[in-house]
Amino acid sequence: MSEILSLIAARRKPVVGMVQLGAMPAGSRYRGGKIGPLLDAALEETEILARNGVDALMVQNLGDIPVAHRVDQVQVAWMTRITSEVRTAAGIPVGLNLLENDAEAMIAVASAAGADFVRIKVYVGAMMTPFGIETAQAHLAIKARNSWNAEHVAIFADVHDRTGNPIASGGLVEDLDFAVRLGGADGLVLTGKSYAETLQFIATARSKLGAIPILVGGGVTESNFAEVADVVDGVIVSSSLKGAGTAFGKFDPGKVKAFMDVARRVRRPD
Repeated sequence: MSEILSLIAARRKPVVGMVQLGAMPAGSRYRGGKIGPLLDAALEETEILARNGVDALMVQNLGDIPVAHRVDQVQVAWMTRITSEVRTAAGIPVGLNLLENDAEAMIAVASAAGADFVRIKVYVGAMMTPFGIETAQAHLAIKARNSWNAEHVAIFADVHDRTGNPIASGGLVEDLDFAVRLGGADGLVLTGKSYAETLQFIATARSKLGAIPILVGGGVTESNFAEVADVVDGVIVSSSLKGAGTAFGKFDPGKVKAFMDVARRVRRPD
């Protein structure tokens, strides 16, 4: 079992902090440069998050937006190096997401870097995203994991992610069922276009799928952590821990500490 699934099974309600990378070669915003500055920035974020008690990390190529539909070989290489070094430095579970929604690339990086989990934003069905139509990656993800003996890598599937709109979908209930029963996802990431919709997604998933591991993919803050943690198995956080309050920018160590202080009190009440 992956480490993050073990934390979930132990009812730890893990907080997953995002390590967002700058532009990589072959990305739309890359203007040259070596890997060193990206790696240094990633390790700086890793140190802030791990020092303040975040339970797991997820490396993501936010700096490559707007993205293509598949990653380039050089992005795989750089992502593997950075994820591996983040994992070594952090001492906690590390996962990854490539915004190109390229499941084969994500499993390849995870298997080589020793990552614990991947997040795949369009796993079943199809979504109209800001960068075009993205289609189901379940087949490619499961095939890659089996082919490359990466059984330790947990697959977390987004369903109706807030950054896109489902196309020709039978609805949330059907897509949730397909992601888990047919697609073989180990867990779900649910994030509505509003906080209220996120809670609706969670309630629907719990009523239909029971104890499947669920992470909330965004919109979690100090003020709503207790409410969210009562109904899900963990949270992914980024913007609420940044000085500017957006996913772009640097972490504010004070915000990270304050968030984790709240998380510890909620998870282990006095």
